[in-house]
Amino acid sequence: MKITFFGPPGSGKGTQAYRVSTRYDLEHLSSGLMFREEISSGSELGQKIKAIVESGHLVDDDIVNIEVFSKIGGVERFLLDGYPRNISQARSLDRYLESHGSFLTGAVFLDVPDEVVQQRLSGRLTCPKCGFVGRQPMFKVNDPCTRCDTPLEERDDDRSGVIVRRLRHYFNLTRHLEDYYSGRLHVIDGVGSVDEVTDRLVKALSTWE
Repeated sequence: MKITFFGPPGSGKGTQAYRVSTRYDLEHLSSGLMFREEISSGSELGQKIKAIVESGHLVDDDIVNIEVFSKIGGVERFLLDGYPRNISQARSLDRYLESHGSFLTGAVFLDVPDEVVQQRLSGRLTCPKCGFVGRQPMFKVNDPCTRCDTPLEERDDDRSGVIVRRLRHYFNLTRHLEDYYSGRLHVIDGVGSVDEVTDRLVKALSTWE
């Protein structure tokens, strides 16, 4: 199984991708985590990515493709979390897989309304190492991650002004993926408890096992 998750920021992609990848023994490849690792390295590329992310804009397609393709080469079963984000990236992914004699099984769209997204993002804390998401007031900045003990932090792109720009980018670009993946797409209601959304995903993904 080779699948991708997409949806608006704050839709729960990271949390659900972790659960699904564990359940189905898939390599969980998060574009956001890849970028955060690059930023933490202090490299020239990491500094460039940091400036782009903090401004609320999306990283250039060429940079994203290089990062992702370097990770999926030779991987038989994977879940892409947050990639592709636009039609150009989706086509590049299909071409890359086809050139290696493979194909994408399908895509999952987590559907969450704007007002829910903004509420979720405004209180979100993230682990920069494993991608775990905690929410205030249950968690505080610098509390240890429940998975790996790394201090939790508020992401620069979760601040109010940046959230609006991120949603604008999403609706201008990522929403078109619904049409691109028509015929190999599961649309999942992302509102509800974490367990409720996971149950919906497992039921839908049973058609691809």
